[in-house]
Amino acid sequence: MSENLPTPVNRGQLVWPQLRRLLILRLKLYIDAFRDVCLSALALGAVIIDLIQHNDGPDCYFQQIMRLGRRTETAINLFDQYDPATETGPGVDSILHDVEERWRK
Repeated sequence: MSENLPTPVNRGQLVWPQLRRLLILRLKLYIDAFRDVCLSALALGAVIIDLIQHNDGPDCYFQQIMRLGRRTETAINLFDQYDPATETGPGVDSILHDVEERWRK
């Protein structure tokens, strides 16, 4: 009869994965907010320079800021919408994975 009873699970095994996901989300939210503030200022400056220099098209400063924003969006991967295997550079997920691995050692 004891074969059908669920095995007791250590409470830490239930709590840590949830807490870990929350901490990662919070960290990514902070990184994303910092990026947004920086990109907002850069975009404003880029538009002003583009207007003064009569820049337009795909190579104007504003479009370069937009491309930077898309690259950083992928690197932050806030809501896990991008596959980490397709990262072209170090992303937040890979950095956090490395930090976590070193922490465990």
